[in-house]
Amino acid sequence: MPLRTNQKVILTIKDQVYQIIRDNILSEQLKPGDRINEVQIAKDLNVSRSPVRSAINELIGEGLLESIPNKFVKVRKLTEKQILDIYELRLLVEGYAVEKTIEHLDEEMKRMLCDFRDQFIACSTYAMLDTYVEIDTQFHEFLIKASGNDVVYETLHRVALLINPFRVISLKSEKRFIESIDEHIELIEAICNKNLEKARERCKTHLTLAKNEIVNYLKTLHH
Repeated sequence: MPLRTNQKVILTIKDQVYQIIRDNILSEQLKPGDRINEVQIAKDLNVSRSPVRSAINELIGEGLLESIPNKFVKVRKLTEKQILDIYELRLLVEGYAVEKTIEHLDEEMKRMLCDFRDQFIACSTYAMLDTYVEIDTQFHEFLIKASGNDVVYETLHRVALLINPFRVISLKSEKRFIESIDEHIELIEAICNKNLEKARERCKTHLTLAKNEIVNYLKTLHH
């Protein structure tokens, strides 16, 4: 019988180990800079080292882990420049995605956008931060997929993995949390109304403010 986690079928032990390590990184149980102990993980999960090694190598390939040659593997720690570069790419790509979404907009897409809007509205308290982050992830993936460009989707999906551990950091304050919800609602309404200029502006504002929060956080770590 195949193992299951989060109701998704896991076909191999390696896949299960990969998912567990990845989830711990994205939830910040494993923080940027933390070392990955292959032997300890194998012991904790009661598996051999081979699937752990394979899972670690896959996460290195995705950029979530970083290998220091002949030394150790650690959770990748992004620099301020890398954060700026990633958000510059997101601004370009998601601005393009917003334009293409408006071009392709149909009644089914409008229905889905309205559903996202209702979910964002329902995240009315800071206690729902984790739920909000999940909805936010799904919404941005929806936008990229709606652009109809598979290469753009794959590129941004890979970039999103790198930035995910920092996304909660960008919402550390309740004020910023509420602002972010409002930005999403306004972006959705602009798309549904086919107001490209406003949609681009809302998208740019949202990503710029998120970027600034993360950069400010990184600066505090260096003081």
